[in-house]
Amino acid sequence: MPTHGRDTTMVGESGASVPGSVAHRKPGGLEVRALQVVGTNHKQLSVAARERIAADADNPLALLERARAKLHADELALLRTCNRFEIYYLGPLNGHSGDAATELLAQAAGSDQPIPADKVYHYAGEEAVSHLFEVAAGLDSMVLGEHEILGQVKSALPEAAAAGFAGATLTRLFSHAARAGKRARRETAISSGIFSVGQCGARMALNVLGDLRGKRILVFGAGRMAKVTAKHLAELGATCISVFSRTYERAHELACLVGATAITGDELMDTLHESDVIVGCAAAPHHLIGPQQIEEAMRGREDRPLVVIDLGVPRNVDPTVAQIANVHLSNIDDLEVIVAQYAGEREQEVARVRSIVREEVKSFQHWREQGKVKHLISELRATAEQARQECLKLACRSKCSEHDSEMMDYVTDLLVRKLLHRPIAVIRNAAGGEGEDVTDVAAAVRRLFGLGDPAGTGAESETAPSADEGEPAAPQTS
Repeated sequence: MPTHGRDTTMVGESGASVPGSVAHRKPGGLEVRALQVVGTNHKQLSVAARERIAADADNPLALLERARAKLHADELALLRTCNRFEIYYLGPLNGHSGDAATELLAQAAGSDQPIPADKVYHYAGEEAVSHLFEVAAGLDSMVLGEHEILGQVKSALPEAAAAGFAGATLTRLFSHAARAGKRARRETAISSGIFSVGQCGARMALNVLGDLRGKRILVFGAGRMAKVTAKHLAELGATCISVFSRTYERAHELACLVGATAITGDELMDTLHESDVIVGCAAAPHHLIGPQQIEEAMRGREDRPLVVIDLGVPRNVDPTVAQIANVHLSNIDDLEVIVAQYAGEREQEVARVRSIVREEVKSFQHWREQGKVKHLISELRATAEQARQECLKLACRSKCSEHDSEMMDYVTDLLVRKLLHRPIAVIRNAAGGEGEDVTDVAAAVRRLFGLGDPAGTGAESETAPSADEGEPAAPQTS
């Protein structure tokens, strides 16, 4: 399973180790194109560093365009959440792949404060596939087994595909990842109890105040996290909940769902003054609440504290408000205490989820190998057919009857089929797990028959003899 931190060794499609200092090429000089991921997450970076990346990624299509150029990628998709930022791509795997990918992500936070290279991870081949499936299953989340990440994995691919960045391989990869995530939650108890960041935020408010009944709560945002947080606050006894969003209609929709009140911008300062708890769940590129607003809200409150829980990345609340008397500010990284209280009961489910992940990884890898095998067999047949047609054309230099032409066509076709039967059977058996490794078999077939690029991009392998090299002379007619 992937371990976070900068990789010095990469893994190719076959699972063989690829030292970072040596370009990895298949026999015949063909460059490997592998599924890869470069990213960072809450385990590597603080919320302050993650929000710098989130701000830069406000234009994801521009970022993917830069990534395509720098990584020479065929397909790309961006997975970004409050706690992670990852680019999945299909591209060349060589001695510089990890460095180029790491540099790309390090610069995403801005040139003035780049991300340290050891805070970025890069996985390739089966390791990259396994990582995504674990992410979708909730194993790599701050809240073990959280639900939100599965929806975020599902939505990442359509966004990339609509912009022309994702193709058949990433589409299948993310589809398998979603299936792994669904199975993990359906077949295990990994998502039992507290299973979201929003729930943890609500629990944190309860821990600080002791009782939410009669407390006035203001929720910023009306998206998925705000919805989960508001619902859980209501379940914990909160009855005076206000919802503020840039779009009043969305705030009203959420308020109706949880029995809350939607407020407008004109009502915001009065609501801030009355609130006991403020929860920031909005997706915004800048702070929505600053120290001046909080200082004004604290006037006349006497000793009544204000609990501010900021779950946004970038943060909704200016962190300097923590310096104001009687203001208790927590951000998303402070949820670890709540997470630890509820994680123990689900730890025993991790092994079962990993077993599901391994099954799904194996299924996806089988699909990839089958696709490669089909392409290889088609290419082999096409090459043989081309050679057969060249021979028939050579034979027809001599005058022959229509019957003779038909007979030659039949016999040469039969000959090619018989000659290819054994190689094709060996390829299929290897793809099915029988006999030799399918990668070794495919490489041998390409070398023996002088086939080209396995990806079909037109790259040439070792120079093969020309069709007429060593040809026998056509028989002379009398």
